[in-house]
Amino acid sequence: MDFFSAQDHAKRRTRYLVLLFVLSLLSLLAMTNVLLYLIFSFSSVDTEISRVDATPGPALYIGVSLAVLLVVIVSSLFKTLSLRQGGDAIAQMMNARLLVSASSVDEQKLLNVVEEMAIASGTAVPPVYVMDENSINAFAAGHTSDDAVIGITRGAMQKLNREQLQGVIAHEFSHILHGDMRLNLRLIGLLHGIMVLGIMGHYMLRAASMSRRNNNNAAVAIFGIGLLIIGASGTFFGGLIKAAVSRQREFLADASAVQYTRNPAGISGALKRIASDSGNQYLTNPAASQISHALFSEGIKHKFNALFATHPPLETRIRALEPDWNGKISETSVTRNSDASPMMAAGFAIMRAGTPDESDIKEARQILQSLPPEYFQACKEPLGASAIICILMLKQDLDGQANVDQRIAIRMKTNSPGLVSEVTRLCRVQSIIEPAHRSALVNLCLGCLRQLSKSQYQKFRAEWSELIQRDPQPDLHSWLIFQLASSHLDRLLLTTTGTQRNAETSLVGSLPELGTFLSVLAYSGGVNGVNAEQAFKAAANSLKIENLELIPANRLTLSEFQRASNQLKSLRFSDKKRLLDAMLLCVYYDNTVTVAENELMRTTSEILGCPLPAKF
Repeated sequence: MDFFSAQDHAKRRTRYLVLLFVLSLLSLLAMTNVLLYLIFSFSSVDTEISRVDATPGPALYIGVSLAVLLVVIVSSLFKTLSLRQGGDAIAQMMNARLLVSASSVDEQKLLNVVEEMAIASGTAVPPVYVMDENSINAFAAGHTSDDAVIGITRGAMQKLNREQLQGVIAHEFSHILHGDMRLNLRLIGLLHGIMVLGIMGHYMLRAASMSRRNNNNAAVAIFGIGLLIIGASGTFFGGLIKAAVSRQREFLADASAVQYTRNPAGISGALKRIASDSGNQYLTNPAASQISHALFSEGIKHKFNALFATHPPLETRIRALEPDWNGKISETSVTRNSDASPMMAAGFAIMRAGTPDESDIKEARQILQSLPPEYFQACKEPLGASAIICILMLKQDLDGQANVDQRIAIRMKTNSPGLVSEVTRLCRVQSIIEPAHRSALVNLCLGCLRQLSKSQYQKFRAEWSELIQRDPQPDLHSWLIFQLASSHLDRLLLTTTGTQRNAETSLVGSLPELGTFLSVLAYSGGVNGVNAEQAFKAAANSLKIENLELIPANRLTLSEFQRASNQLKSLRFSDKKRLLDAMLLCVYYDNTVTVAENELMRTTSEILGCPLPAKF
């Protein structure tokens, strides 16, 4: 399944989840009314209840049904809102600690693998959280890649070798790239509402036992016991829903991990290591039951495992990866598959969106190794990360130019002396940044910058915006760096909730924006006149949309391009695929890809929410 199909499929599965939730809710309402009927049927004639209303009419049943409905919906909404921070909220629920910098070899190994996978896939580096659990497990959580986090147990970090750990992280990145995380968060919210009746029954039973015995308390106790039974039914339905929604996705994530790493022995080795682990294979945190469907492997023990298991059996997953597996669980060394397929031809690059492979991971590793240590360290703290964003936006003034300190002072505001000083310090280390490293550096910085408060981020953002405004000759690629950083962080830190989304638009309803977008791309290869127009027409014809015309270069402005970007970000994923196909036709029209075209293509695709791998 490709990136775009996976995103659309995730939306369809959300509707399927809502349908299952409604059916479960109707079943609970029916059981509640049956319970109410039994209470009145078996109550003695001279009890307080029977004197009030010995034969309750339809109004009572309707009232109780509405009350139960209200409780379930309000509980679901409350839980959903409590998770609006996305992945960070899940990590806090699991009492996981944020891994800011490595203090051991195992932690450094983990951070390196996550950074490599993020850069290879063209996404922001997600924060990494460690759960203090001895078992081997992991999760990816968030609404989108903007607020995604990777969580991993201490046991996985210590017990898995690098190839096995890479397989686990690749599996979790599949959930990030294919839209599974949003569904998992919604599932937590909805199921909390279904199961809250059992919690209410527990408290009602406790209250009745602590009060003076009388007929009313007896009725309350009976109703409390009934709610406990209904709550158990809610847990039953919830387990079935989780199993129905998540099992097949684990097979797909395993397959994607192999596609990314070209190394089936990595993830199969991790699964074998779990199966052979002599320690407890399950999580001890009570909150694990809420996110069991989002974990790498089965995180809690089920009494009826075949029915409620959220993951396929380990043996089944291993055999899907290794059809010739002999069934023996042993810790063997993991070897890399030397038969990895070469990179796809450029004409098929669009099919690699959201699907990095081993060559991309190798490229990411080379990028990380080539960075000056001072830059790599600066990415880990807010001031340094913001300074790197500034340097990337200042590249036109700094690359190969003399008087770097003076140029920085002219372009940057004097009321940010700390930031100016950090930019100057890093530029003295190295002022020239390779074009292929720019978006990777931004994504490294985003993992740190997303931890800022709203007010802290607004200060840094104002400085970045000022750099654009103070530029006498605004540069498209500098503007793209600003958009790449701010588009991620704005959605995460400046919106009211982590789930805020714009209404979807269509290609047909975005003709002016399409014209602007493709015109900028047509000119980015350094061609003008006939060549640019032919490249533009090739892209426009692929969209099968009439009335698209190349806009003269002297009429294109950054403000128009920004407006076009904001509109096209809201396209349906199927339309985004068509747009990226058209963009690639435009770029490859002359059979050459310039540095400017490559950088523009990768950056704009990520701004659109369709990240391309390190090499396309």
